[in-house]
Amino acid sequence: MSDIFEIVVDDFLEDLVSISTLVNSTQGNGISPKVRIAAVRSTTLLLAATFEEFIREMGRQFAREMVSRTGVLSALPRKLSATAWKRTLEGLARAKVDTGGTNPSLESIAKDAQSQFDAICGFISGDLSQDIYRSLIHNENNMRPSEINAVFKICDLTDVCSKFSDKSTFLEYFEESEPGKAHGLFLTKLNDFFERRNEIAHSLNAASSEGPHQLLQDVEMLKVTARALAETLPFHLPAQAHIAAPAA
Repeated sequence: MSDIFEIVVDDFLEDLVSISTLVNSTQGNGISPKVRIAAVRSTTLLLAATFEEFIREMGRQFAREMVSRTGVLSALPRKLSATAWKRTLEGLARAKVDTGGTNPSLESIAKDAQSQFDAICGFISGDLSQDIYRSLIHNENNMRPSEINAVFKICDLTDVCSKFSDKSTFLEYFEESEPGKAHGLFLTKLNDFFERRNEIAHSLNAASSEGPHQLLQDVEMLKVTARALAETLPFHLPAQAHIAAPAA
């Protein structure tokens, strides 16, 4: 794994340890069933949000590496620049300026908007040092497999979920020797996880909650996914650009 991807994965794995510890600490004797159920439900929402931010950060780092290694705007995937432009402007359009004087102030909103606009204008003018990645990488829906694939397709990496399904730890987890079968099981498990997440988010019926065992299985599945993704990404980056220095 590239060092930058390792750092992001290590942070995510630390978060998973904290989440597992949290849910385990609320399942002992003497803790009421309602508290145990509430802990699993709230921790499931936290796990989903943590995983989604992890995928976004991996997408940002992959895009940064792509830009850094390519070194020339014209050689970048066309979708990257177009998406960065579109999403930056969409984000600026969503800024609420009719706040009636409440925080944040209009001055603060304007300064932030100017900074973002200058960054994207500089980027598409060829200044690849500009930070356009927070606007570039985000998800509209749950981070299901199709959404994960969409994050990396911006950089012309297609069907990344299929590509990381051949990693040994991934195959071992799903007890499969064929990447295609492991990929199919992964699609089912991740979609099921987000179905459970959505049921919790949209219902106050605590009796419908899964138990801690299911949640800890979800944690293990996301842990394996993170490692497989980080192992895969470096192999889909371009070689480091070597830009000649200008003549004296």
